[in-house]
Amino acid sequence: MSTKSSLGAIIVGFPLALVFSGILIAQTAVYFRSPRHSDTWRTSLLVVTFLFFDLLHSILLWNSAWEWFITEAGNNADLIPTAMALTILVTGISTFVVHSVYSRRIFCFSGRNYWITVPIVVLAALRVVSATVTTVYMIKTKSFERFKHEIAWVFTTGLALSCAVDILIAGIMIIILKQNRAQSSSLHSVIDLLILYTLETGSITAIATIAASVTWLTVSLPNLSFLGLYFIIVKLYANTALAMLNSRTSLRQAVKSTVFTHNPVDLEILSIGGTESRDRGAASRSGKISFLSRSDIHPNMSTPLSVEVNVTKTMHNDIGYSSSFTDKSDPNSQGDSENIS
Repeated sequence: MSTKSSLGAIIVGFPLALVFSGILIAQTAVYFRSPRHSDTWRTSLLVVTFLFFDLLHSILLWNSAWEWFITEAGNNADLIPTAMALTILVTGISTFVVHSVYSRRIFCFSGRNYWITVPIVVLAALRVVSATVTTVYMIKTKSFERFKHEIAWVFTTGLALSCAVDILIAGIMIIILKQNRAQSSSLHSVIDLLILYTLETGSITAIATIAASVTWLTVSLPNLSFLGLYFIIVKLYANTALAMLNSRTSLRQAVKSTVFTHNPVDLEILSIGGTESRDRGAASRSGKISFLSRSDIHPNMSTPLSVEVNVTKTMHNDIGYSSSFTDKSDPNSQGDSENIS
């Protein structure tokens, strides 16, 4: 088989993976330059972790490309460079970090429901086990043909687990958001936007994983089309997680421009690192979700004030019709709320 047929996908997939690395670097810069409000050092460390694994993955790709195209001069497509085998492990670890973060969010918003969270974490951990076994055998065999003949099911299982976790996380998050949407009529548009973000991020990684699985199972070696797709999976996970984190700024503005309701809905779903407090723990255990804390509304207020607010809402539609009504808030209502972190 010619180099074009065997290694052509590598030539396409490798530069594309580097493009996504550049996007991640830009998103990291945006994160550190934007106001992070109550973000702790743990959140910042998590962002740096995403960037570290992405850069490590890119370095391993460079090393693999050098061995394929320079050392072997493109004549040995069946070769598995050690650096290429290590990219499987890096992808598994980075994927597990992202899945763990979202699993923690689900754990908080489901009222600390272990029956929902534990299966997701177990599946994500099995994904890492699969990646570890795959890496070890690839280093041992150094041949795609031999690896696929002896233990291909391990790699296939890892891809299937990754896709399953993506779908579970996206589905559960959407259900949680829809449940809270019913409790907050004034914030429907914001929650709809959150649902859209969740659906998009989950589907992007799931589709990429499915595509890599299909090519791995259907395309005969030494055609390495599946690698061209697999190289970008770890980049997609990091980019979607960081994009969700950076989107909090615009969502805060959307929340602040919306009338506050008695049953606010939380944007904590976007908190990748999260800040911990006793108040937050209580809110998490109760399964209640809120957008902003009192300090966001009144930053200098040390004690709560009993006030009565009459809010006039004006709604305009696309054809110019407008309507208004007055909403009188309860001065005694004080629901638990928290920061977007």
